[in-house]
Amino acid sequence: MGNELTRRSFLQGALATTAGAATLGLLGSCAPASGSDAANAVDPHESSSGATEATDWLGEEPDVGEPQETVECEVLVIGAGSGGMVATMTALEMGFKTITLEKTGAASMVRDDIGGIGTKLQQAENNVPDAAACLHYLTMYAANDIDQRLVKIWLEESAEAVDWYADLLERRAVGKLLFEGGYSADFSDPTAHPKFPTGHSPVWNDPDRTSTTVWPEYVKELGGDIRYQTSFVKFEHDDHAVTAALAKDEDERVIRFVASKGIILATGGYQHNIDMLRALQPQTLASMPAGYASAGLTAGDGIKACLWMGCAFDETHACMVFDRTGMYPDETPLTCTEGLGWPELKKQVRFGSQAWLKVNLNGERFANESAPYDYIVHAAAYQPEHCWCTIWDANYLEHMKQFETVGCARHYPYPNGAPSDGKYETLPDTISEWEQAGFVQKADTLEELAQKLNIPPDAFARTVERYNELARAGHDDDFYKEPYRLIALDEPPYYGLRTCSRLLCTLDGIHVDTSLRPVDAQGKPFEGLHLVGDVSGGFFAHSYPNLFTGLASGRTMTFARHAVRAIAGETL
Repeated sequence: MGNELTRRSFLQGALATTAGAATLGLLGSCAPASGSDAANAVDPHESSSGATEATDWLGEEPDVGEPQETVECEVLVIGAGSGGMVATMTALEMGFKTITLEKTGAASMVRDDIGGIGTKLQQAENNVPDAAACLHYLTMYAANDIDQRLVKIWLEESAEAVDWYADLLERRAVGKLLFEGGYSADFSDPTAHPKFPTGHSPVWNDPDRTSTTVWPEYVKELGGDIRYQTSFVKFEHDDHAVTAALAKDEDERVIRFVASKGIILATGGYQHNIDMLRALQPQTLASMPAGYASAGLTAGDGIKACLWMGCAFDETHACMVFDRTGMYPDETPLTCTEGLGWPELKKQVRFGSQAWLKVNLNGERFANESAPYDYIVHAAAYQPEHCWCTIWDANYLEHMKQFETVGCARHYPYPNGAPSDGKYETLPDTISEWEQAGFVQKADTLEELAQKLNIPPDAFARTVERYNELARAGHDDDFYKEPYRLIALDEPPYYGLRTCSRLLCTLDGIHVDTSLRPVDAQGKPFEGLHLVGDVSGGFFAHSYPNLFTGLASGRTMTFARHAVRAIAGETL
């Protein structure tokens, strides 16, 4: 009863605040926690003040006083993650004097799995996804609550961005980009979710020299200046003209950065700002583990700075969630503090996205398990405690091969030979490790497995019996799972894992035009500023379309290069 009241009061308070936040938007508008973050972990279902209701997450624009120094450049990039590093390298290659600000002590990785359409690698294999189908499904996934003009930028320019990155890897002799292909979107099966072959991932020559090391070196060679431990605070602006960015260095000195050509903001979303999540995305928090760390780096700094100027914020708030946090068998999201994906094991339940049987805490099947990662998370919102149990048997490696998953859930090489993120060869050892740690449950009978998972044995046995009957018949009369993914679970030992969601990043951001300039509620742009990555909005809504491998990273890379071209006055 105590937990029910806590969840109810939390959701009611958060939803009430969400309405206020949406009004603000109209008027003015995966990653796991690090070790240091985990030490500061708090219950995300509670506000930073300890109250269940959401707090004022925006606050007042800070007064930092007069700057101690003014620094001039042509292009200023704020943030040294995927978007910021690509923008920095692009600007330097185009000859701009460029300064990059990063609030940590190192650049972040340029993400793997880069989604693109029409790349040279795709063309070489005659495996180019249809752009019209991509636009249709991206729009449908978002219920058309997006700006299709922004989607077209990715459709039309992502090939150039991916090709540039592939060339850069080989020209610098640091690695090679591989296309994750050999399949195509199948529209013939009405029960199947089409999978678009858009992913491209690098294979590095030296595993100790990847994007976090080689790209800062390249920036230095090009004459770039990355200023670490420098935290962006806010913009100076004259009405709709952004004139400077104010930041603090590691000594708390306020520095004014003036960019004669333009500023690129690439500070990410707000997945580590618990107050923002509570106000804007209470449904996300309800399925997250309570041990999710709030003291993270991606805290909405850029979004708030834009809102203080009067920029428009997406009215539909969205995030990327994966079905990959394993819990102990007596835990729920409200009580989970050490789920798989946390620092002590440094793993995520990558195989959790496989199309195995999934049951609620009543031991009952409740959805088609063959779907993008977020589907089961959303379906579980209607189930007890917003979580589920993932079930597999001794033949799991063969089942996974037959499932033919894509993206970071895949464990077998792609049909065209490209390697997968997960490795089936080492998975048995990994599962054994998780079993020894008390997360994965293993049993010789279904009844024993149910007892270990703390779900009703009789109901669970009936569910598996029914599922196996459907599998042998080759037709899922209950939820219409594709026949090739409908496989009986009848070979002991049986395995099970309580599972809940894992938040990677937020996807709602500031409205931008096709030059990626932020705009106000009437669509008037703010000159001198361009937004890339998760700080920008209009591209996603409601959830992340996992039908497209590497879409988020591909959008970020494409938009980073588009922003630099906009600064240069170029168009494709």
